[in-house]
Amino acid sequence: MNMPPLKSLHYFTVVAEQQSIKHAAELLFVTQAAVSQQIKTLETHLGLKLFTREHRAIHLTPEGQKLLPFLTDAFGTIQRGLNNLKQDSSPNILTVSVLPSFASRWLIPRLSQFYGQHPELTINLSMTDKLEDFSDSNVDVAIRFSNGQHNNVVSKLLMKEYIYPVCHPDYLADQKLETLTDLKNERLIDDIDTFGFISWDYWLSNHGEDNTAYQNRQRYDGSHYVIEAALSKQGIAIVRHSLAAEPIKQGNLIRIFNEPKNSAIEVEQQHFICAPEHHFERDKVSAFYEWLQNEANAFHQEHAVE
Repeated sequence: MNMPPLKSLHYFTVVAEQQSIKHAAELLFVTQAAVSQQIKTLETHLGLKLFTREHRAIHLTPEGQKLLPFLTDAFGTIQRGLNNLKQDSSPNILTVSVLPSFASRWLIPRLSQFYGQHPELTINLSMTDKLEDFSDSNVDVAIRFSNGQHNNVVSKLLMKEYIYPVCHPDYLADQKLETLTDLKNERLIDDIDTFGFISWDYWLSNHGEDNTAYQNRQRYDGSHYVIEAALSKQGIAIVRHSLAAEPIKQGNLIRIFNEPKNSAIEVEQQHFICAPEHHFERDKVSAFYEWLQNEANAFHQEHAVE
């Protein structure tokens, strides 16, 4: 005998367990007619009646009673196999994919607090610009600077991002910077940005300036290098708030052009926590996600962008 359709076997099992087509349809999120059609398909295929129907009641026939335990075992085995795929093979190791700039300037300085709360966990940081697709890796979760639209993963907003110009206090002491036009005489530092908006061109355009008139440029492949260049007094840099807030607080960098026009611009890309949905069910990922949210909220409160 050829194998009946798997769907009809599944529907039969649910109806038999519920002893009701109505309740089975509710569990399966389909219409009662769809359930009845699958039962009819199975009975036709087998050439047997599997249920007797009396008014609103439905009961298994002797043939249905014989079939049910085999299907219950079979579908139980399938479910256990699917659950096994989702099990965490390394419950005490948390592997995080993260941009090098965000790791070095924001995440790593805070990780000691997470270690203190979860000493049982070892954290492996995979620092890369590559978007993790989770299809063939041991990565548990990724922190990404993006629009949040990624295939086959859930993206949860961590925090917004802003850009603005900064420089070292000593650099500003030797320069006259009263208007945006004064920037034409300065070295302008920014990132080789694949997104196109962590840059002087984007910032100047948003402030009504012709960016082609500002030609003295220095570019680095990485936002953390831009910060280092500004700290080294090489010029005036466009930086991400998440990376520059601490050096500003410490007095090693200062923002410029806050008045009369606010220099900060909220950019389209934001910081997201990304992972397949079932990864968030892992205790270690859930703990890390909760900790990250708390840290992001504390950062926002301490370093609110004006």
